Amino acid sequence: MAASPSPDPPGRVGSDDPATRAGHAVGGGALAHPPGHVPHHPMGAYETGYLVLVLVFVSMLLLTNIIGLKLFALPVDLPVLGSLLGLVGKLNAALFGQPEGAATLTLTAGIITYPITFLCTDIVSEVYGRRRADRMVLLGFLASLLMLGVVQVARALAPSAIWNVPAPWAQLFRPDLLRDGVAGAEAAQGAFSFAFDAPGTLLFASMTAYLVAQLVDNRLFHFWRRLTAGRHLWFRNNMSTALSQFVDTLIVNGLFLSLYWEFEWPLIASIIINVYVVKFLLALLDTPLCYLGVWWTRRVAGRPGD
Repeated sequence: MAASPSPDPPGRVGSDDPATRAGHAVGGGALAHPPGHVPHHPMGAYETGYLVLVLVFVSMLLLTNIIGLKLFALPVDLPVLGSLLGLVGKLNAALFGQPEGAATLTLTAGIITYPITFLCTDIVSEVYGRRRADRMVLLGFLASLLMLGVVQVARALAPSAIWNVPAPWAQLFRPDLLRDGVAGAEAAQGAFSFAFDAPGTLLFASMTAYLVAQLVDNRLFHFWRRLTAGRHLWFRNNMSTALSQFVDTLIVNGLFLSLYWEFEWPLIASIIINVYVVKFLLALLDTPLCYLGVWWTRRVAGRPGD
């Protein structure tokens, strides 16, 4: 009976060492790469899909911290939603003494971008699991801290004497600083500071709310997932998002509107109700987007190793 061939030693054909195998394929036994070389492994579709969702998530989060300073008026006579928004106006009038029959509701501009972060969180939770979703939340938090640091450094830099604000803009907020048709560096620095002063307070409020709400969202999503045995994505998406967005809206608006704008609490409570109702409606509307996002991610990204 012939003896079994002995295993190939390192550096010979059949070795498990990737660099050695590559060397035999290229040079007939000689190492193709110097010692210590790490072979390049292209990112698969599965990881690329996760990266795209993280990119969208972080982008929307950073934009929320920038545009959230603005308060805007939403008409209550919008098609389809008008009746519900009108009821919100009546509720504000009854509870907080706001003018009844007002034609608009006051909201923060962050409502444009922030609901998208919850959509991304639910898609990642469904496709990649809670651990990956928590990691994305942490990355968003770190990116926001980095943005805050850069903004504070930029604010601290001494303005150049040639920096100015064109007259049409300067007349809106500092007409007393107009000289020769423009407002100089003092006005420009004031405008810049106004635009980027709020992100510090807003970031504190939003990050406190963000960490609590996103982690609550992840855990509620997986709680409902276990409860429904992985079925009824529409239910899990809406229940987790509705509850976590209430937590977020309460914390971020309560802190930001009281610390930065120093509004009275009846007005703050009114804005919180306005923002949450609209967020809840958006959460209902994003259910088809959640299904589409999960389907697209699984179809394009595939499974681990793809």
